[in-house]
Amino acid sequence: MDLQQRIRLMSRLASFEREEEPDFESCIFHASTPKGKVPILKLMQTTMCDKNCVYCAFRRDREETVRMALKPEEVAKGFMELYRAGKVKGLFLSSGIFGNPEFTMERMIDSAKILREKYGFRGYIHLKLMPGASLQTVEEAVRVASRVSINLETSKEERLKQIAKGKSILKDMLQKIEYVDRLIRERSDKSQITQMMVGVGEEKDREIIKAVDFLNRRFKLSRVYFSAFFPVPGTPLENRAPENPIREHRLYQIDFLIREYQFGAEDFEKILRDGNLPLDKDPKTAWAEANPHLFPVELNTADYETLIRVPGIGKKTAKELIRRRKEKRISSPIDLKGIRNLHKILRFTLLNGRSFYQPIMYS
Repeated sequence: MDLQQRIRLMSRLASFEREEEPDFESCIFHASTPKGKVPILKLMQTTMCDKNCVYCAFRRDREETVRMALKPEEVAKGFMELYRAGKVKGLFLSSGIFGNPEFTMERMIDSAKILREKYGFRGYIHLKLMPGASLQTVEEAVRVASRVSINLETSKEERLKQIAKGKSILKDMLQKIEYVDRLIRERSDKSQITQMMVGVGEEKDREIIKAVDFLNRRFKLSRVYFSAFFPVPGTPLENRAPENPIREHRLYQIDFLIREYQFGAEDFEKILRDGNLPLDKDPKTAWAEANPHLFPVELNTADYETLIRVPGIGKKTAKELIRRRKEKRISSPIDLKGIRNLHKILRFTLLNGRSFYQPIMYS
């Protein structure tokens, strides 16, 4: 981008910068982490966007969207005021793609640099990577951020073209995920995630599960996030019904089972109904019911990998069961005192060769 192009772009952008002080406190949300809820400042560098994604509140043709932009110094200063007051602990910075993805990404990086270099902030910064930005700029984002992400939006290239013209999974987004993976593979202080919309197209869960399986096995992703479609007024999909949030929840469970419990996409084929997951039960229980030849499992002899596939048994519980059976043979539910989800566990296990499961009878 030459100087004259930059000047024209800055002139356009300046017209959307607010004269009054932005209300940053209204942008605080509480993110779930292994350490509990953490207050994060969630901002957009600009709500201007040249893209026209059919589901997005910030799409180019949506007249209802308030258009504004924040200067990098404003982002950094506003964040530090909240941080020093103890109101936030980290920053999530996204943006509309305005004029040029490289320019947009550079402004976001500048915001993070000011925090790091001027204010000495060493905490959590999450930068959303802009589709179309160069790999060199992506590398700079990884350098200053704790976490980066680029949203794949959907599971297939042809579906993305239907909902977000101008974006490409194969020619752009996946290349960035792979490049970030190489940069952070040996780094414990860096991470990346991605997000997929659920129900914005006609995709089946089978497609999403295969994509999640591929992403988890190929790259160092902390997790895949899902966002159930909800219609936004003023967009082409404003009259479409919202997606059932339970479907989103089931896909989160699938991601967890693949990422943490060594399940694969093929494991869930038996439980799919017309290509989708059942909504009335969790996928681990549905999988166990679909594979009766694998159950019941003897708690006294099953190895760790077998135990963690039993509904109701997580990693901590599996380790605790192995610890207890080393002390004495598990012969009755009394020996499982303090174990969570005991009723579910008993349904799929034997204790010293005997089943203690009793179905709950409802009157």
